[in-house]
Amino acid sequence: MLRIRTVTDADSRLLWEWVNDPEVRSASFHSDVIPWEEHVAWFRKKRADPNCHIYILVGEGGRPVGQVRLNVQAGDSAEVAISIAPNQRGRGQGVEALRLACGRLFETTGVKRIVAYVKPENMASIRLFEKTRFVRQGDEWVAGHKAMKMILDRSHWPEIVEDT
Repeated sequence: MLRIRTVTDADSRLLWEWVNDPEVRSASFHSDVIPWEEHVAWFRKKRADPNCHIYILVGEGGRPVGQVRLNVQAGDSAEVAISIAPNQRGRGQGVEALRLACGRLFETTGVKRIVAYVKPENMASIRLFEKTRFVRQGDEWVAGHKAMKMILDRSHWPEIVEDT
């Protein structure tokens, strides 16, 4: 059974390792490897930001298997980013991670919609968001890349819980 927990300072190195995985870098809108010092500064800033919610997906024995970050913007929407540990991909854990993290955000904030931006060639992420009831709402440009804009509306949340 999977669960989520809030990120701690002890997770910093693990998140840095995951974010620099070649598959994660290629799916990212900024594909350069992230130096440790830059990550540490970013991590501290995000941990101190009350509008940033970072969750660690935990598997058997308390082993971290992925992360979901939700940045609340403009009061009623949030942007989501997700990554699964390289040795855990392809097991369907991303869907459960998104369901748990989005559910927690909807239950604890006034957020009405969660937005994901995905490169059109990133079929694994597109399938992941579709399985979690995100709906395509057109395309936008993100950091010079065409991106699919996908939205999960709070009104669909009960349906997602019932599907679990």
